[in-house]
Amino acid sequence: MKAVIIGAGAAGLAAAEALTERGWEGEIVLVGSENHLPYDRPPLSKALLAGTEEFDFVRLCTDEDITRNNINLLLGATATRLDSSAHTVELSTGETLNYDKLIIATGVDARQLPATAEIDAAVTLRTFDDAMKFRAEMVEGRRILVVGAGFIGLEVAATAVLKGCTVDVVEPSPGVLYGKFPQVLAERIETSHVEQGVTFHFGKVVDTWNAQDGRLGSVVLSDGTELRADAALIGIGTVPATGWLDDTGLEIGNGIICDAHGLAAPDIYAIGDVSNWFHPLVGESRRIEHRLSAGEQAQIVAAELTGTESGHLDLPFFWTDQYKEKWQAYGYVDWEADIEIVLDEPESNKLVAVLRRDGRLEAVIGKNAVKQLMPYRRELKQAAAEQLANAN
Repeated sequence: MKAVIIGAGAAGLAAAEALTERGWEGEIVLVGSENHLPYDRPPLSKALLAGTEEFDFVRLCTDEDITRNNINLLLGATATRLDSSAHTVELSTGETLNYDKLIIATGVDARQLPATAEIDAAVTLRTFDDAMKFRAEMVEGRRILVVGAGFIGLEVAATAVLKGCTVDVVEPSPGVLYGKFPQVLAERIETSHVEQGVTFHFGKVVDTWNAQDGRLGSVVLSDGTELRADAALIGIGTVPATGWLDDTGLEIGNGIICDAHGLAAPDIYAIGDVSNWFHPLVGESRRIEHRLSAGEQAQIVAAELTGTESGHLDLPFFWTDQYKEKWQAYGYVDWEADIEIVLDEPESNKLVAVLRRDGRLEAVIGKNAVKQLMPYRRELKQAAAEQLANAN
């Protein structure tokens, strides 16, 4: 038996390691498009970009770990074609891999702006190399433009400010994290940035990029405002990396559609950001782009392939670090849900808010309040367990 895993990020590596831990007796092939060992992505916009850490900080394994887990790691290879009937995957290197079980963990690609294709200092932040390139641009005194006020854009803005840069953020929506986070809490995050000197330009887009010989000089916004800029971070979202799966028969809809155990088609599974799993707790399929969910999915699929006991997906959990504020969210966050702030301590900079739908607790969000979140997390876990037990 041969398990082929396409994508050597956190999800793919977790699947490979879980297969070994659960007694998979066949070959394990892990294919990565980059030339680096598997690494963690969340720190790219924080400690790595800030220059306080290097690759060892984000690296998830060593060469020795790969050997010990009997993983055949192929780096610098991208999957280009899947033939599910023949059970083969073609790679950019010209190699064709046969598989008995296939796990797709290709993640997402950063959305690009065609207008910045020839501008060296206009960067998306998805890979280690992206982070190192933009880190070199974030020199004290320089003017940094961030396009997009989502989590990545805001984390980069905070990192740039702390490195002594002047930061402008351009966002077509009326506020930060619009449609992703409850407005009353997003406004708190926005205020923190404004207090640190970030200038926001809401309801606008970049119309003109003024660059010479690949170097950025300024941009002109849709309202005619010109902003000086030495470098730009393009943070306008991501798209599931599924282009190589066209005409394969897999159901693609905001990622690879899977059942509650990651099965997308006979002998084919998907995990991580590229996957869209059915979530019994909400009765629908959702693509969850959270680091911990990817690891849980890897364990569930490895259990399916080895016939061992597995748990179920936990509720989504994610966090973001900006300045001295750590925001954490547990549960299914609906930005339009009923919200109640149950703890608000400006002097200690702590906050806890609960989100309810039809009177039922759905999520809890906290700022610098790890301990204060725990009772609500336990309540959510208990409710989820009871709901699953009743469903079964």
